Amino acid sequence: MSSTQVQLVRDQLQTLARDFRHSADEARNLLTYNGEEALKRRPSPANWSALECVVHLNLATRAMLPGIRQAVEAAPQNSQPRSPYKMDLVGRLLAWSLEPPVLVKLKAPKVAQPIDASNIETVGKEFEEIHDELRQLLQASAGKAIDQQKTKSPFANIQYSAYSAFRIIAAHDRRHLWQAHKALGR
Repeated sequence: MSSTQVQLVRDQLQTLARDFRHSADEARNLLTYNGEEALKRRPSPANWSALECVVHLNLATRAMLPGIRQAVEAAPQNSQPRSPYKMDLVGRLLAWSLEPPVLVKLKAPKVAQPIDASNIETVGKEFEEIHDELRQLLQASAGKAIDQQKTKSPFANIQYSAYSAFRIIAAHDRRHLWQAHKALGR
Protein backbone atom coordinates (compact mmCIF):
# COMPACT_ATOMS: atom_id res chain seq x y z
CA MET A 1 0.00 0.00 0.00
CA SER A 2 1.42 3.39 -0.92
CA SER A 3 1.99 5.95 1.80
CA THR A 4 -0.90 8.04 0.40
CA GLN A 5 -3.25 5.03 0.57
CA VAL A 6 -2.08 4.21 4.11
CA GLN A 7 -2.80 7.81 5.15
CA LEU A 8 -6.27 7.71 3.55
CA VAL A 9 -7.15 4.49 5.41
CA ARG A 10 -5.77 5.95 8.66
CA ASP A 11 -7.84 9.10 8.08
CA GLN A 12 -10.97 6.99 7.55
CA LEU A 13 -10.44 5.21 10.88
CA GLN A 14 -9.63 8.50 12.65
CA THR A 15 -12.82 10.06 11.27
CA LEU A 16 -14.87 7.18 12.65
CA ALA A 17 -13.09 7.44 16.02
CA ARG A 18 -13.88 11.16 16.06
CA ASP A 19 -17.54 10.40 15.20
CA PHE A 20 -17.76 7.96 18.13
CA ARG A 21 -16.07 10.43 20.48
CA HIS A 22 -18.49 13.14 19.36
CA SER A 23 -21.49 10.84 19.94
CA ALA A 24 -20.25 10.01 23.43
CA ASP A 25 -19.76 13.71 24.22
CA GLU A 26 -23.19 14.56 22.83
CA ALA A 27 -24.91 11.81 24.83
CA ARG A 28 -23.06 12.84 28.00
CA ASN A 29 -24.12 16.48 27.56
CA LEU A 30 -27.69 15.45 26.79
CA LEU A 31 -27.93 13.31 29.92
CA THR A 32 -26.02 15.74 32.17
CA TYR A 33 -27.59 19.08 31.29
CA ASN A 34 -31.25 18.09 31.10
CA GLY A 35 -33.47 17.22 34.03
CA GLU A 36 -34.78 13.72 34.63
CA GLU A 37 -38.37 14.72 33.86
CA ALA A 38 -37.40 16.27 30.50
CA LEU A 39 -35.25 13.26 29.56
CA LYS A 40 -38.05 10.79 30.33
CA ARG A 41 -40.90 12.78 28.75
CA ARG A 42 -42.20 11.40 25.47
CA PRO A 43 -43.24 14.06 22.93
CA SER A 44 -46.19 11.78 22.07
CA PRO A 45 -47.22 8.24 23.03
CA ALA A 46 -45.80 6.93 19.73
CA ASN A 47 -42.39 8.66 20.09
CA TRP A 48 -39.50 7.82 22.36
CA SER A 49 -38.19 10.11 25.05
CA ALA A 50 -34.63 11.44 24.81
CA LEU A 51 -33.50 8.85 27.36
CA GLU A 52 -35.19 6.03 25.43
CA CYS A 53 -33.29 7.11 22.32
CA VAL A 54 -29.97 6.66 24.15
CA VAL A 55 -31.08 3.33 25.64
CA HIS A 56 -31.99 2.17 22.12
CA LEU A 57 -28.52 3.10 20.87
CA ASN A 58 -26.95 1.14 23.73
CA LEU A 59 -29.03 -1.95 22.97
CA ALA A 60 -28.52 -1.84 19.21
CA THR A 61 -24.78 -1.21 19.33
CA ARG A 62 -24.25 -3.77 22.09
CA ALA A 63 -25.98 -6.36 19.85
CA MET A 64 -23.63 -5.51 16.96
CA LEU A 65 -20.37 -5.55 18.93
CA PRO A 66 -19.72 -9.34 19.04
CA GLY A 67 -19.98 -9.64 15.24
CA ILE A 68 -17.77 -6.61 14.68
CA ARG A 69 -15.22 -7.85 17.21
CA GLN A 70 -15.10 -11.25 15.50
CA ALA A 71 -14.82 -9.69 12.02
CA VAL A 72 -11.96 -7.38 13.08
CA GLU A 73 -10.09 -10.29 14.65
CA ALA A 74 -10.59 -12.42 11.51
CA ALA A 75 -9.79 -9.66 8.99
CA PRO A 76 -6.59 -10.34 7.08
CA GLN A 77 -3.72 -7.89 7.12
CA ASN A 78 -3.61 -5.48 4.17
CA SER A 79 -0.56 -6.80 2.34
CA GLN A 80 -1.52 -5.79 -1.21
CA PRO A 81 -1.59 -2.17 -2.36
CA ARG A 82 -5.26 -1.23 -2.50
CA SER A 83 -7.61 1.69 -2.27
CA PRO A 84 -8.97 3.19 0.92
CA TYR A 85 -11.81 1.34 2.62
CA LYS A 86 -15.04 1.06 0.66
CA MET A 87 -18.50 0.31 1.99
CA ASP A 88 -20.43 -2.55 0.44
CA LEU A 89 -23.85 -1.90 -1.10
CA VAL A 90 -25.85 -3.16 1.89
CA GLY A 91 -23.78 -1.04 4.27
CA ARG A 92 -24.14 2.07 2.10
CA LEU A 93 -27.90 1.68 1.91
CA LEU A 94 -28.29 1.08 5.65
CA ALA A 95 -26.04 3.97 6.64
CA TRP A 96 -27.84 6.29 4.20
CA SER A 97 -31.27 5.25 5.52
CA LEU A 98 -30.19 5.96 9.11
CA GLU A 99 -28.82 9.48 8.66
CA PRO A 100 -30.89 12.35 10.06
CA PRO A 101 -33.20 13.92 9.25
CA VAL A 102 -35.30 10.78 9.13
CA LEU A 103 -36.38 10.00 5.58
CA VAL A 104 -37.14 6.32 6.11
CA LYS A 105 -38.92 5.22 9.29
CA LEU A 106 -37.85 1.82 10.55
CA LYS A 107 -39.34 -0.21 13.38
CA ALA A 108 -36.76 -1.07 16.02
CA PRO A 109 -36.13 -4.80 16.38
CA LYS A 110 -37.46 -6.24 19.63
CA VAL A 111 -33.94 -6.72 21.04
CA ALA A 112 -33.25 -2.97 20.58
CA GLN A 113 -36.52 -1.57 21.93
CA PRO A 114 -35.92 0.59 25.01
CA ILE A 115 -37.93 -1.16 27.71
CA ASP A 116 -36.05 0.05 30.80
CA ALA A 117 -35.03 3.69 30.62
CA SER A 118 -34.92 4.45 34.30
CA ASN A 119 -31.36 5.05 35.48
CA ILE A 120 -29.86 8.00 33.64
CA GLU A 121 -26.38 7.55 35.12
CA THR A 122 -26.22 3.86 34.14
CA VAL A 123 -27.44 4.61 30.60
CA GLY A 124 -24.77 7.30 30.18
CA LYS A 125 -21.99 5.12 31.57
CA GLU A 126 -22.95 2.25 29.26
CA PHE A 127 -22.99 4.56 26.23
CA GLU A 128 -19.47 5.76 27.09
CA GLU A 129 -18.19 2.19 27.58
CA ILE A 130 -19.67 0.99 24.29
CA HIS A 131 -18.14 3.92 22.41
CA ASP A 132 -14.76 3.35 24.08
CA GLU A 133 -14.91 -0.24 22.86
CA LEU A 134 -15.78 0.92 19.34
CA ARG A 135 -12.70 3.17 19.33
CA GLN A 136 -10.55 0.27 20.57
CA LEU A 137 -11.89 -1.91 17.76
CA LEU A 138 -11.00 0.82 15.28
CA GLN A 139 -7.43 0.82 16.64
CA ALA A 140 -7.32 -2.97 16.25
CA SER A 141 -8.52 -2.52 12.64
CA ALA A 142 -5.46 -0.55 11.57
CA GLY A 143 -3.65 -2.39 8.80
CA LYS A 144 -6.47 -4.89 8.32
CA ALA A 145 -8.84 -5.41 5.40
CA ILE A 146 -11.98 -4.74 7.45
CA ASP A 147 -13.90 -3.77 4.33
CA GLN A 148 -13.37 -7.32 3.04
CA GLN A 149 -14.43 -9.10 6.24
CA LYS A 150 -18.19 -9.67 6.61
CA THR A 151 -20.30 -9.65 9.74
CA LYS A 152 -23.93 -10.73 10.06
CA SER A 153 -26.51 -8.25 11.24
CA PRO A 154 -28.04 -9.25 14.58
CA PHE A 155 -31.33 -7.71 13.38
CA ALA A 156 -31.91 -9.10 9.88
CA ASN A 157 -30.70 -11.86 7.61
CA ILE A 158 -28.08 -9.68 5.91
CA GLN A 159 -24.33 -9.25 5.98
CA TYR A 160 -22.09 -6.26 5.53
CA SER A 161 -18.41 -5.57 6.04
CA ALA A 162 -16.92 -4.67 9.40
CA TYR A 163 -16.05 -1.24 7.96
CA SER A 164 -19.68 -0.78 6.89
CA ALA A 165 -20.80 -1.83 10.40
CA PHE A 166 -18.75 0.98 11.94
CA ARG A 167 -20.27 3.47 9.49
CA ILE A 168 -23.79 2.14 10.17
CA ILE A 169 -23.32 2.65 13.92
CA ALA A 170 -22.03 6.21 13.40
CA ALA A 171 -25.10 7.06 11.26
CA HIS A 172 -27.42 5.35 13.76
CA ASP A 173 -25.90 7.43 16.58
CA ARG A 174 -26.49 10.64 14.64
CA ARG A 175 -30.09 9.67 13.89
CA HIS A 176 -31.12 8.91 17.45
CA LEU A 177 -29.16 11.70 19.12
CA TRP A 178 -30.93 14.05 16.67
CA GLN A 179 -34.23 12.38 17.67
CA ALA A 180 -33.34 12.81 21.36
CA HIS A 181 -32.83 16.54 20.86
CA LYS A 182 -36.18 16.75 19.05
CA ALA A 183 -37.83 14.92 21.98
CA LEU A 184 -36.48 17.67 24.25
CA GLY A 185 -38.01 20.31 21.99
CA ARG A 186 -34.78 21.43 20.32
